[in-house]
Amino acid sequence: MTEKTGVRAGTDWRILVGGLAAFVAAPVLLLVTGHDAIKPSADSDKELSLAGALLPALAGILLIRGLPPHTPGLLPHTADRRALRGQATTLALIAFLWPPALFLVSATGQQALVRDIWALAKPLVFLVLPLVLLRILRPREEPDPFRLRHIWWPRQAWQWLAPVPAVLVFGWLYVLGPLAPPLPTTDDYPDPVYLAVGATLTFFTANVLEEVFFRGLLQTRLEALFGRWPGILLASLLFAWLHLPTHGQGSLPLTVGAIVAFQGFFGLFAGYLWSRYRNLLAPIAAHTAMNTLPLLLM
Repeated sequence: MTEKTGVRAGTDWRILVGGLAAFVAAPVLLLVTGHDAIKPSADSDKELSLAGALLPALAGILLIRGLPPHTPGLLPHTADRRALRGQATTLALIAFLWPPALFLVSATGQQALVRDIWALAKPLVFLVLPLVLLRILRPREEPDPFRLRHIWWPRQAWQWLAPVPAVLVFGWLYVLGPLAPPLPTTDDYPDPVYLAVGATLTFFTANVLEEVFFRGLLQTRLEALFGRWPGILLASLLFAWLHLPTHGQGSLPLTVGAIVAFQGFFGLFAGYLWSRYRNLLAPIAAHTAMNTLPLLLM
């Protein structure tokens, strides 16, 4: 991509420093309070070590950084920065308000209802609603240069091949590596029909939908406004925040620390994949390795 087709945003150092501080503080908080293990979910009886949560993402980031080639980091140009800012703010508010809304429902004691809303309403909240609002808030020029279909499909062969080493190493470390969490067993999922339905729903509502929203729609606009790493950091923190209602660790500070150390660091890896290669299938594959591959191996 050349300067004629893209624009590199200046780095917002306030967001960069604040975001990095949050990602350093989360594992430090867990360590100093003696919580060196994380429950993958609130109802899980298994634990993932803090090192097991951080190592796959950090190794993947180092591979992305060290193995060329990369895209030059340029994004579509729009002269209507006000509209772009409005789009990014709207998407960020959707991501930020969703967990408190679920907490209000859970406060009624309807935990089963929360799980149903989590699965069934996500496509409406994170796909239909954003697309409608982005259409309303589109820039003056037509078509909107930040529409997902204009930027997510790789145009060169190397964009398909370059992400493969990082995704494979991440998947191996997270699923089969020496610090990997225990694989699920038939005792965890005794009903194969329930397992198949659950894995399919997870694939579409988490692996695909969350990557389309948080990386393709949200992070792209945040990068254009604030720079590559500020955009990645903000999108990753909001991605971690998404898991607040379902990944409780007891107290609120410990829950926030755990989701930043687990889902947040995965968000950094997935966001860097998207930013470096502009191939949305790469973070979807990484998300699938984390969520669905252990079930398939079982």
